[in-house]
Amino acid sequence: MAFQSCGNKKTTALEKAYNMAVEAKDYTTATQLLTQWVCTDTTISNWAYDSLSYYHYFYNASNPNVVRDPKTAMFYTDKGLKYNPKSNNLRELKAKLLLEQGKDTASLVLFRDLWQDTKENTYWWDMCFVEMARGNILAADSMITLALENPSASKGEVRMEHIQARVKESVPSKAAYIYLQALIFQSKNDIMGAATAYQAALKIFPNFYAARQGIIDLQRMVSQQRR
Repeated sequence: MAFQSCGNKKTTALEKAYNMAVEAKDYTTATQLLTQWVCTDTTISNWAYDSLSYYHYFYNASNPNVVRDPKTAMFYTDKGLKYNPKSNNLRELKAKLLLEQGKDTASLVLFRDLWQDTKENTYWWDMCFVEMARGNILAADSMITLALENPSASKGEVRMEHIQARVKESVPSKAAYIYLQALIFQSKNDIMGAATAYQAALKIFPNFYAARQGIIDLQRMVSQQRR
């Protein structure tokens, strides 16, 4: 009984410290505390691994003292899926991690399953992006066109994450698909087509971080070509 009581006190202290770290947005400390907490209290396993996987995937990326390794995030993602195999968050994260590891086919399968289960615009957008990463530009372009012709494309949103910049954004779906069109133009070295598409996306969503960065990249490309 004494050992159990001590364990309860330790868990309570870890919980308070963890919540404080999250509130302060100190995700490096939160990761360390949650790792200790889940090892002493298995009752939180059903949500703790979700958080640990995401912290290692996204928040710890910009910490200069942490070397980001996708395998670490995958480790916690797989542990979380053992407790909750139907978790959309974990399946989405695994698909993204698989893509980082170059396993684009497995990634596409997971995103397709998520799309079929939820019909969320984000997952269709992700499928388009994976097809582009695979070099299947025609397939991606066809999927983007289908999305833009669908009335729901202008109603929903697409969730995006830009890991190195530590930016998350929810973008109107139409702007998100036009952004993909800009990437296709850019891959073909069609500077004007890409610029026009980026501007069209920004007209819909002026705070679109990725589109703004796309224009900066185009300006850099043009500057280098003129040298």
